[in-house]
Amino acid sequence: MSDTNEYAVQGMTCSSCATKVSAAVSQVVGVIATDVDLATGTLKVTGPAVEDTEVRTAIADAGYRVG
Repeated sequence: MSDTNEYAVQGMTCSSCATKVSAAVSQVVGVIATDVDLATGTLKVTGPAVEDTEVRTAIADAGYRVG
């Protein structure tokens, strides 16, 4: 069974930003899928037992903030 968590990501302004965030978070262990909604500035992350701290770190390392 997979869980889905949603994050508000600040600083995404274009599709390139969304792609960068998605690619960074996809590297986190356990992540099965990511879905970025640029219009709302949200990121949905799906995967079993994905560590919240690791997702937040990946977003920060990509140059964005979790709001």
